[in-house]
Amino acid sequence: MADFKFEPMRSLIYVDCVKEDYRPELLRWLYKVHVPDSISQFEPYVTKYAFYPTFPMPEEADRFGYARMQLTEHHWLVSDLDPRLAIKAIAETFPPDVLLWQGNITEEICEMMKKGPAPADEEPGSPEKINDEIEKVEEDIGNSARQTNVEGGNPFIFCFLPMWWEKDIKGKGRTIEDGANYRFNFTIGFPEGADKAECEKWLFEKVIPIMEAAPECTRILASAVKKDINGCVMDWVIEAWFENQSGWKKVMVDDMAVLEKPDWAQTDVFPFLKPRHNICSGAVADYTPSNNLANYRGYLTMR
Repeated sequence: MADFKFEPMRSLIYVDCVKEDYRPELLRWLYKVHVPDSISQFEPYVTKYAFYPTFPMPEEADRFGYARMQLTEHHWLVSDLDPRLAIKAIAETFPPDVLLWQGNITEEICEMMKKGPAPADEEPGSPEKINDEIEKVEEDIGNSARQTNVEGGNPFIFCFLPMWWEKDIKGKGRTIEDGANYRFNFTIGFPEGADKAECEKWLFEKVIPIMEAAPECTRILASAVKKDINGCVMDWVIEAWFENQSGWKKVMVDDMAVLEKPDWAQTDVFPFLKPRHNICSGAVADYTPSNNLANYRGYLTMR
């Protein structure tokens, strides 16, 4: 590994579950198939691989693009997107159904992916479009699917960050003895064509001060997304901690109602961004038993 660039970094994946009927299947795939697959692939250069199940989605949180399944966290020593890591002895198992359960593709695209490319003369206009969508995610389903955004689906948001937080805005010195944390993590990508400097000014001079002033918010941290790793559409990741869901709603919904709609707004209410496209989020606890590199022992079923 001497010729690889040593680049410690962290990543977050916002895993949604678009229907409760999909939850048993998605959970089974994650723990039975995906965890051992992933560990087999990247154990030599990953130091942490954990699943943080998200708390039940609060009222009004859907407009924040709330991930109803989990946040997935990795700590990397080198970039997983280095082309030299593309040669796999055993390919990752990533069936189209997983993308459907997470809302990344539509049922139509999922069924077409299972059937394979449609004949060009099957239905004028339609097969070409479907085949284009299939091609986006079939070259390497494990990685290409995570970067695509097919029509009617939500993009797979995979944010790479510096290993350590870049901005310590509120609550420095907080310890685990200071109480339980309802850690609301959200990532935002400012709309295409908007002035990024003005958008960042809005975030740090209009939004963050409301959190800072609220006693219900105990901690605020922020990092810019490392867009050079995988071309992620997001710009910033913010964590705002609360004691509970009620504190979250008071600050993130009620207090934010005073904000005026900015010129670049995609929606009429805060956070003024398109859910699951320009904002994704999830509220998690400090601790997870799914620290997979340390704790995973296989898909052990209930008796």
